[in-house]
Amino acid sequence: MTDVLHASQPSSAALMAWADLWPSGTAGCSHGWTEQLPPGVHALLDETGDDAARWLAVLTGYAAPSQGQVVCAGLNSQLEPSAFQAQVFWHNPRQPLEAREIAAHQWAQSMAQRWPQWSDEAWQAHCEGFGLEPHLRKPLWHLSTGTLRKLGMAAALASGARVTVIEEPIAALDTASIRYLSQALDALGEALASTPEAPRWIIVAHWEPLAGVTWDEVLAPPVLA
Repeated sequence: MTDVLHASQPSSAALMAWADLWPSGTAGCSHGWTEQLPPGVHALLDETGDDAARWLAVLTGYAAPSQGQVVCAGLNSQLEPSAFQAQVFWHNPRQPLEAREIAAHQWAQSMAQRWPQWSDEAWQAHCEGFGLEPHLRKPLWHLSTGTLRKLGMAAALASGARVTVIEEPIAALDTASIRYLSQALDALGEALASTPEAPRWIIVAHWEPLAGVTWDEVLAPPVLA
């Protein structure tokens, strides 16, 4: 595994930044978490998963912090919460998919309509890579936990969402799918480095960085009490 910056990423790229940040409902400290994050593919480390969920709720604008603020592409998560959340695709495995009676391909169509930068080419590639084709005509409630997670991650990667968050990336995944996810993340990082005019922040929360991915940043947030 490598852990280096994509060399071609411009230093002048827009930042996702937060200062003195601390989630609400936790024991804070005098100095919260401060970060300036360039576009790219980033790992957020958390040994338990519980801390990551609380940090991600704040970073995505879905929960107000007890202190600090988050800004991305000129939007402040506290001053413009709806606009900030509208740029976030959060693949949260604890949140069940809505309308579970519809087929997987219909759900994907709704995602394509939701995200203006959606890539049909990327979606098809991820469906093939994750082995999703045999399941796309099935209703969501027929799908296994692992298949649902692969479906959500394929949509997240294809969405083009400015901020794309993936939690617990390898839970319930088979070895081939884990290998493909690493390849897809690494390829996406290379693509983002070569297209600075379309910045994206891909944040993958896991207890360690996935092997085979060239991470732009590896984030270790403060431990929450």
